[in-house]
Amino acid sequence: MSDEKILTRIADLYYLQEIDLSVIADKFNFSISKVSRMLKEAREKKIVEFKIKNLEKDNYALEKLMEETFGLKEVMIYSDLEVPKYDKEMIFQEVGKTGASYLERILKDSLNIFVCGGKTLYSAFKNIKIDKKLKANIYATLGGLNLKLAKYESNRLVQLLSEKIGGTCYPVYLPLILKNINYKEIMVDEHKLDQIAANSTKNDIYIAGISTVSIESRMYTLGSFDLNFINSLKEKNIIGEVGMNFYDINGNFIKSEIDDRIVKLQIDEILKIKNRIIMAFGREKILPLKGLLKTHVPTVLITDEVTAIELLK
Repeated sequence: MSDEKILTRIADLYYLQEIDLSVIADKFNFSISKVSRMLKEAREKKIVEFKIKNLEKDNYALEKLMEETFGLKEVMIYSDLEVPKYDKEMIFQEVGKTGASYLERILKDSLNIFVCGGKTLYSAFKNIKIDKKLKANIYATLGGLNLKLAKYESNRLVQLLSEKIGGTCYPVYLPLILKNINYKEIMVDEHKLDQIAANSTKNDIYIAGISTVSIESRMYTLGSFDLNFINSLKEKNIIGEVGMNFYDINGNFIKSEIDDRIVKLQIDEILKIKNRIIMAFGREKILPLKGLLKTHVPTVLITDEVTAIELLK
C-alpha cells in the first residue's frame, strides 16, 4: 500500500499535467511499472475519479511552487505555521520525520548512499522504519569531527542508517583536518573517497544538511572550529557550507585556508551523484539555503513551511 500523498502527486502529474510515465518514474526514483501500479491504486482508492482530490493538503501547492521556482526535482515541507513559539526542537523531530518518510520511499537494494553530518539527518535516520533490511553501501563523506555531540558526525550517522535499513557502512577513520597537505593525498587515496564517487551509478544518493558561518553554527557551537576560523570565512564572504565545501550567496564555491587539508568528498564529485538530498530549516538557514540553491547541489529539499515561505520571498 502506498502513501496517499505520493499517489495524489503522481496522479496529478500524469492526468492533469500530462507528464510522461518515464519522467514521473525518474522524478520519484520508481520504475515505470511501479508508477503504473500506483496510478491503478490511486483509482482504486478513489483519489482519481473525474478530479484529483487533496491537492491543497500537506503543502502540495507550496511544494510545487518551490520545485518550479528553484528547479528542484522534489520538495517536501513540514507544516509548522501553527507551532507555538516556533518550537525548534519539536520541528527538528518533525522535519526529520518528513525526511524519514522520503527516504523510506526511495531506498532500495544495491544503492550507494553518501552521508554528510548534521542534527536534522540524525532525526531523519532515527525515525526511519522499513520492513525489510536492504543491501546497500553507506559511505561517510567526511573525516572525523571533534564534536561535543558526536552522534551528529558523518561516521556515526552511517552506522545509524546501516542499523535502520541494513547494508554495510563505511566510516572514514581519518581526522577531518590533517596537519599536512602531503598526508591528505596519501591517506585519502587509501580510503578511496574520490574513486568511490567516480564509480557511482545512477541510483546513488547524497544526503546532507548545511551549516551557517556564524557563532550559532554547529561548526562553532559543537566545538569543531574556533572563532578565528569562522571570522576568516566571513572575510571571504562565505555564508554556508555543505559537506565542508564553502560557498557565497551567489552560489560560488570558495576555498578556505584549510581546504586542502580537509578530508571530504569534493564538490565536483558530489555533483556527479544523481539524487542529492538536502535537509535544512530555520531562520538562520535562510541565507545559506539561498546561496546553496544557486549552486545546483540540491535536487531534493526537505524543510519546513516557515523556511520555504521565506525562501520564496
